[in-house]
Amino acid sequence: MDGQRERLVVGAALVRGGRVLAARRTAPPEAAGRWELPGGKVEADETPGDALVREVAEELGCEVEVVAWLRPLTGPATGPAAGAAGATADGVAVRPGLTLRVATARLVRGEPEPGEHDLLAWVGPDELDDLDWLEPDRPFLPELRHVLLTAPVASARAVFFSDDDARAVERRLRADGYDAHVERERLAGEDDDEDHPWAVVTDAPAFVLDVLCDEHDGWLDEGLDAPDAPPAPPLDLPSAPRRIKKPQ
Repeated sequence: MDGQRERLVVGAALVRGGRVLAARRTAPPEAAGRWELPGGKVEADETPGDALVREVAEELGCEVEVVAWLRPLTGPATGPAAGAAGATADGVAVRPGLTLRVATARLVRGEPEPGEHDLLAWVGPDELDDLDWLEPDRPFLPELRHVLLTAPVASARAVFFSDDDARAVERRLRADGYDAHVERERLAGEDDDEDHPWAVVTDAPAFVLDVLCDEHDGWLDEGLDAPDAPPAPPLDLPSAPRRIKKPQ
């Protein structure tokens, strides 16, 4: 545009366990209460990927790694994910002179905490249309839904009695490219949190987690294994003796 430098804004689709992190805006007034993929403007000396990592660190207090850039929906569509009039293969026009690009990302260090937003929510593919998204984010939802449906789901759990051990395993798994997060394990019948162990939930294969359990004095929780196969249907047994025809 004449006399106006085109600027780029980036959004982060932070994916973990088949869910994406959505952030609820508080300002400006016309955007308050609506949802977006967190991010911000790319500075003159930054690449889009570097800007996304910086913006997430500033807004959510965690470190992420860019995985892939999403392509917005550009054709005619209906519903919450309808393509925006200014959507192209490279991004969505937020307003004249400002274009949005969105990338999927994974957590590398820390946990997201709301800073500039008043609420964060991990949303599954079937819940995307339930949120009131800001218009520029909507054209990215169809491909994002596909990413969530095909993302590996955390299904392995390792238990540790030391928070330090659990955090060390979490960092190791994330450094190796796996999703991992720490939860406080609950012991049946125990009300006191002090003695509850810590669990690392991850999409890493069991043999990888088993090695780390040996190193950090933990054990695998078999409770998250794939469910047993359904029992075979009963055999169709005869209800009366078979009549055998004697040879003539």
